[in-house]
Amino acid sequence: MSVEIHLGYQDHHKMEDFLASGAPGVGAITLHATGAKHQHGAADAARDAGVSVLYDPRTERLAYDDPSGATQKLPGWTGQVVDIGRLSSSIDDRARLVNAVIAGHPNEVTIVTPPSFYVTDERTSLLNVHLAEATRLATALPVRARVILSSRMPLDLVADLGREYRAAGITSVDLRVSPLNGEKDGIRKISKVFKTADAFRNSGIEVSLGNSGNVGQVAYALGHAESFSVGIGENERVDHAGRMSRQVTPPPPKYDENGRKVGGGGGWEGIYLPGLAATVGRKVGEVLLANTDIRTRISCRIGSCGMSIAGPLSDPRGHYLHARASEVSALTAKPTQWRAASELDRLARALELRQLVNESYQSGPVRALNTRTLQSLVEGINRERAAA
Repeated sequence: MSVEIHLGYQDHHKMEDFLASGAPGVGAITLHATGAKHQHGAADAARDAGVSVLYDPRTERLAYDDPSGATQKLPGWTGQVVDIGRLSSSIDDRARLVNAVIAGHPNEVTIVTPPSFYVTDERTSLLNVHLAEATRLATALPVRARVILSSRMPLDLVADLGREYRAAGITSVDLRVSPLNGEKDGIRKISKVFKTADAFRNSGIEVSLGNSGNVGQVAYALGHAESFSVGIGENERVDHAGRMSRQVTPPPPKYDENGRKVGGGGGWEGIYLPGLAATVGRKVGEVLLANTDIRTRISCRIGSCGMSIAGPLSDPRGHYLHARASEVSALTAKPTQWRAASELDRLARALELRQLVNESYQSGPVRALNTRTLQSLVEGINRERAAA
């Protein structure tokens, strides 16, 4: 029961140091699809700390064109886009893909991730089950299947899928429901996500709710999932269609007035503000943490952040790790029946602060903070507590 952290391409040194310090609340790390060759130190530190090590093969991307050529670096790439129909009907093709993905796992991995594809219909569902079972039979390590499926998938079909996985000997899944915005989801969507997780758990399968941020933390607190995952300052939402659209049709490059290419030089650097239960862009974080009216209520006082109110800005990755992990560690330390109330308090305070920012502190890059998901989570917790 914990939070799982997905490593970005340049996160390994920060993760290694954090794990060496104890990493309370972290139960697993997932190595980057193409950057894993640089992340052996983080993997070794995880194993020393008793933290599971997984690998992200990103097999679902092989079913789409990629003009950038990035998918050619993924295990299982054959030189052609994967034909789902052919793969579904060919035992030999499935065996080659499974063997390639297993071979692509770094030696430090303690749990194997089978190849899988976005679930769009019954055929894709069964294909993923076959790939997971073949992987289980081909390795001596534990196997956890990745299940990326549409939020519109009927619950009876989800329940059938859970039973198929269990019959195939799979006892754990990384469940990702798409789309899951993380900031603009209503109570109906969130309730469906929780019921989807329950459909797998009712078949005897442990669920990690992947890339789910606040939704995943509440799912964990309410007992709908054994764990949830995030990246480091990112990966708090799921949008498979959007991600594949950007892969197939990358945005055009931008040029300055001298014809020189600009942009694309760095990734998103999310600043996590615990008081707001929000990960914001750096410029927004700078403005909010500079405001003496609210900065003590939204910042972090854990670890290195205890020496400076602007700690989240000076070390965004380190701050994100200790802030997220501390939240989950504190939640796990509470008796199961108290966790919902704890999350309710956290989200209610965050909602109040977001509303305060929206009413009084919008300026420059700071725009209205979304409140729909937090309101929906508060409503969802209250509903479940009343029902219980």
